[in-house]
Amino acid sequence: MGSTPGLSSTVTQTPYWRPATRWPWAGALLVAIGYGVFLIITALRLPAGAELTGQFDLQPAVKAATAVLLAVAAAAHPLRRERGWLVAALLCSAAGDYLLALPWWPPSFVLGLAAFLIAHLCFLGALWPLVARPTGGRAVAVAVAVAGCLALLVWFWPRLLADGMALPVTAYIAVLGSMVCAALLARLPTPLTAAGAVCFAVSDAMIGIDRFVFGNELLAVPIWWVYAASLLLISAGFFVGAPARAARDT
Repeated sequence: MGSTPGLSSTVTQTPYWRPATRWPWAGALLVAIGYGVFLIITALRLPAGAELTGQFDLQPAVKAATAVLLAVAAAAHPLRRERGWLVAALLCSAAGDYLLALPWWPPSFVLGLAAFLIAHLCFLGALWPLVARPTGGRAVAVAVAVAGCLALLVWFWPRLLADGMALPVTAYIAVLGSMVCAALLARLPTPLTAAGAVCFAVSDAMIGIDRFVFGNELLAVPIWWVYAASLLLISAGFFVGAPARAARDT
């Protein structure tokens, strides 16, 4: 496999991606903003910590629409190996969004957790071949991510034992932490995917705090904004410079 002269600089300087990915990504951005504004308005008219889902019949589908549109964008990703993993990860994220918007259904939280667990595994599948040896600032970032995951697990542990959720949540945090570390170490043209992975971890941490500490939906609005940013950033990080990376791999 030969290399193209000057390709690394071309990859770094390629700020856009093909229209088939750009327009669905832009649509996902608009849907994410619209749903976030709806949540803000809803939260302002309800008591603090009240459940923000169940406000209208199609809310689960609307909540999942951002991830679905990003999956459509990923379907046109030029790197075949990454394309499959990204589409699967984003569709599993959409399934998780849908399930977590059904709080009246008892299995919804566990099934939503399982959907996002699979999503993280798929993101990890896309990231793993791009992982570089941890050095310098990246090594520090990985250490901070691992410490953060362990701190969350210790914080949640008493409630996890009481709820019988210790095993699934421990497995989830382990996979989430692995995905974040892989994103921090991935050889990609921009830090967008790494930033998105960190946002995903922050949003999941807030979900855990709501569920296992507060016992309500106090953080529902910031959870959405940080989570939506995570999907948009992760996908954008893969799309930016993708044509040049695809040319390098041919």
